[in-house]
Amino acid sequence: MKVTLVSQASVIIETSDCKIWTDPWLFGKAFMESWSLLPAANWSDKYYDEIDFLWVSHEHPDHFHLPTLKSMPKTFKERVTLLFQKNNSNKMPDAFRSLGFKNIQLLPHRKIVSITPETKIHCCQIGPTPDSSLAVMNKGYTLLNLNDCEANSQDCKIFYKDLGKVNLLLNQFSIAGYRGHFDYAILLKKNAQAILENMVQNHKDVRADITVPIASFVYFSDEDNRYVNAYMNTPGDVKAYFDKHNLKTAIMFPGDTFDSEKKFDSGPALVKFEVVYSNLDSLTYRTPEVIEVEKLRSVVEKRFQQLKEKYPRWIMNKLQPLIIKIPDIGKTIKICLSDGSFEEGNFSDFDMIMGSEAFHYAFGNKWGVSTIGVGAKYLIKSKQAVWRWYKIVGTLNNSEMYLKPKFLLSKNNMNFFVSRLEGGVNQLVYKWKRMKT
Repeated sequence: MKVTLVSQASVIIETSDCKIWTDPWLFGKAFMESWSLLPAANWSDKYYDEIDFLWVSHEHPDHFHLPTLKSMPKTFKERVTLLFQKNNSNKMPDAFRSLGFKNIQLLPHRKIVSITPETKIHCCQIGPTPDSSLAVMNKGYTLLNLNDCEANSQDCKIFYKDLGKVNLLLNQFSIAGYRGHFDYAILLKKNAQAILENMVQNHKDVRADITVPIASFVYFSDEDNRYVNAYMNTPGDVKAYFDKHNLKTAIMFPGDTFDSEKKFDSGPALVKFEVVYSNLDSLTYRTPEVIEVEKLRSVVEKRFQQLKEKYPRWIMNKLQPLIIKIPDIGKTIKICLSDGSFEEGNFSDFDMIMGSEAFHYAFGNKWGVSTIGVGAKYLIKSKQAVWRWYKIVGTLNNSEMYLKPKFLLSKNNMNFFVSRLEGGVNQLVYKWKRMKT
């Protein structure tokens, strides 16, 4: 089996009888224009004639990158088979069709599926977030792409149960967002270390031979989130940490190919990455847009109206008031999604701080609250428990997991819940603990 790194989480997996391209992101930015590729993608248009399957792991824009998907040739979209997780919603299959993809195959949760005579795949959704993994099996060799899945040891037991031993593990290696606590100098350093520790534990739990770091080849490219870059793990950090534990890694630079039948040398990629990460301060950083206060009021009121139609009162009551300082427009605003109120005032203190663009995006889009977290676009000083409920409801809303009985008891939702019982409670507890840190 061969793996070629294109960019970020985008790789081309070549088996004996097919090629699978994952999570294409070739140019432009993601997450409110606040993430940029680092390094740039390495791509040749000749691949369009060679690729048989296109797998999109989940809807986050560094994986479901709309500008890249829109730019693909019509002939490619009509020929390739697009693979995506089967869940409780049709919104993503509908989105792929609207982009021109003709052949869409939805992958059942934790089922091994033959896609060619010699290649099988396995897709698994991890936890309440939309992330999913992909395993590729060919002639006795198993690759597992964990991607953004924050898998713990219990999850890995499920992978081992379903797949057996994993030969090659692809895993996220650095910070992919921040929960916004004010003391970021301490917490971001801890977060980066925890990611390395989890990579090693994942490697051990699935009995992997080699881990390839992917899905973190970006930098935080806005003026208000660039502080995160100082705490990122580099591929060199991954190599050193795995060496410390006597475990094998393969460090790939965009354009490099790992061949399971040949010895791989990480040295050239490590040299290139050292240059890349030593020049972070010279990269381009964007100043976010300024949004007027009446537009902020409007998106809060519209989001309240939408949520109250989908969620019972006991859930809405969790969305208690927050006082948010918005420096770029010189305003401090008190919002409450429990009743839709929006109040400007001279408050003596504040709970959170974020720019007007981030505020507008957070409440103007179903996926907005999650996105500004991934983009590290806010800091929170108090009422973390209240904000946690804003994030929980935002995640449910974006996943179309509506909790009023007439929505909750739909056939799609019931099938979704049943299919994810094993491992679901474990992940809910795990994510809840992570959100509290």
